[in-house]
Amino acid sequence: MKITVVTANEDKIKELASHSAFTWEGMNLDEQNISDIAQVFCSEKLVKDGTEEITGYTWSGAVMNEMYGLTGENAYPDDLPFLSFELDSFDGEGNIDVFKMYCGARWLDDIVRNNELNEQEQEQ
Repeated sequence: MKITVVTANEDKIKELASHSAFTWEGMNLDEQNISDIAQVFCSEKLVKDGTEEITGYTWSGAVMNEMYGLTGENAYPDDLPFLSFELDSFDGEGNIDVFKMYCGARWLDDIVRNNELNEQEQEQ
């Protein structure tokens, strides 16, 4: 299986957030790491049988800060990479929830919601 990484625009990020995309913050996006992720997805049977390629979407902390108005201590470093995968890439039989917790990933909608709550607390 191969992972193709593309840069997400604002509309795609919002779409990913609305569908609880599987997301890493600060993931090293070099070619070897992406290959290793693909191998783990396959070995752990997290992707649907016969899947030859899935798309990962990436963007920077600067984009998150701008999109969601994150400031001060709540803002991400501008160069912090995000990497998300749509849930329809994964097999419903695989244990994606356990894998997510094991490897430090989160659902994108949780990231967005937590940032919004933190930003509100900062304003008070």
